[in-house]
Amino acid sequence: MKILLIVPNIKSYDTMPSLSVATLKGFINEKTEHEAKIIDLVFHKNHWKTYLGEKIRKEKPDIIGISVLSFNYPEALQITRFIKENFDLKIILGGVHIILSPQEVIENDDVDMICNGEGENILKELLDNSLNCTGIEGIWYKHKGKIIKNKPRKLMEDLDSLPFPDFEDFDLEHYFVINHHHMPVMGSRGCPYSCTYCGNHALRKKLEGKYVRLRSVDNILEEIQLRIEQYSDRGFRYLYFFDDTFILDKQFVNELCQKYKKNGFDKQIKWTANVRANLVTDELMKMMKDAGCYEVRMGVESGNDYILNTVYKRNMTKDQLVEAFKIITNNGLRLRLDFILGAPDETLEMMEESFDLAKNSGGDQVFFSRLYLFPGTEIKEICEKEKIVESDFDVRTKGFHAVQRTKFVSNGGLKNIGRKISWWQMQRYIDEGFRLKGISFPKDVLTFLLYYKWKYDLEFNQIYRWNIQRYKLHIA
Repeated sequence: MKILLIVPNIKSYDTMPSLSVATLKGFINEKTEHEAKIIDLVFHKNHWKTYLGEKIRKEKPDIIGISVLSFNYPEALQITRFIKENFDLKIILGGVHIILSPQEVIENDDVDMICNGEGENILKELLDNSLNCTGIEGIWYKHKGKIIKNKPRKLMEDLDSLPFPDFEDFDLEHYFVINHHHMPVMGSRGCPYSCTYCGNHALRKKLEGKYVRLRSVDNILEEIQLRIEQYSDRGFRYLYFFDDTFILDKQFVNELCQKYKKNGFDKQIKWTANVRANLVTDELMKMMKDAGCYEVRMGVESGNDYILNTVYKRNMTKDQLVEAFKIITNNGLRLRLDFILGAPDETLEMMEESFDLAKNSGGDQVFFSRLYLFPGTEIKEICEKEKIVESDFDVRTKGFHAVQRTKFVSNGGLKNIGRKISWWQMQRYIDEGFRLKGISFPKDVLTFLLYYKWKYDLEFNQIYRWNIQRYKLHIA
């Protein structure tokens, strides 16, 4: 049988090819007798119906699979509607949003079944049984107008048993322009922490089996060697370790860094990874820097201890954050930071604390976003109880909540501090652009506007930072 796996970003942006969908394709094509192909719509936004229709007619699949996150859920439903109106095909939806909101999703008229767990073995069994869902663990489906909920499937424990992701159906050269020549790799699945705004604690409650799992270092290095052989001549230069928290296991990091250097990868492929402030040590950062790490990414979220710990349950202090910033920058690593505005109890003064922390952090890239309320999360329940979210919010059309106010700050107040932060960010990028490239910087900004933005569908808000990133990575 043949399955078409769709990446449904027809309005939203993504800078990396979908790792989860590439993993499903690799698994189906290598571990089963069936065939999977990927349709990535991210670069076909303006003509996605024509493009998708042509692909379906050409490939003649037996079933369509769509991988869904909360941010692209409305887009996925647009696609299911289009497919049902034009083709007689079964459709299965999977992904984080589906696991967290299975009932709401399966009730959609254009959805035949959902994958309520990790998809690899569920899809294999579905295809092996010629789409007969009876008894397949992890699937919910419709039969004669009724919703049938099969029992859950346990999470797989041995991640080394998975074939490597297959990226061949993605337009990698296009992605390399957008993301500055990066490819994703995942060394683990799951996160042990219970931050109230993150879906991990909600997923951990829903899924059965061991939640946090690591691949072996040798298995990861084998994949990296393959990527170098496959894609170096097509522009691959940097790795992004997609793990929620790369430094969870010190022994794992130590072994990876040692073997990465031993293989000579540190001279070929630099890398970036997500870290957590309370786990950052001078020893770890030295080790990572020595092995070719050029940058670490960190979720800061807030500069206020009450918001950090009582509201977000981050279990870390502002002092720990400041110490982590110092350790990272002292080791010559670039620092990318993410903050959140809009916690239910957050005051304007608390937001200013976050802004002050950002300004004094030494971070190379600093991002602020509104608080997003993902299904099943503790923070979403809190906001609903406090009645600071829209009561008539329609997840089918909007995807997920972004808070519009807090108990103490109006939507206008949130917009005002957002504008203040944006102005600061813009000034930083402009100053840095002139410092790094002088008079060439405005020429490069103009080139971005007249050429790169339109040819590669870049976002307008990248107008300055896209070039700054190129300068720092020494991309011509």
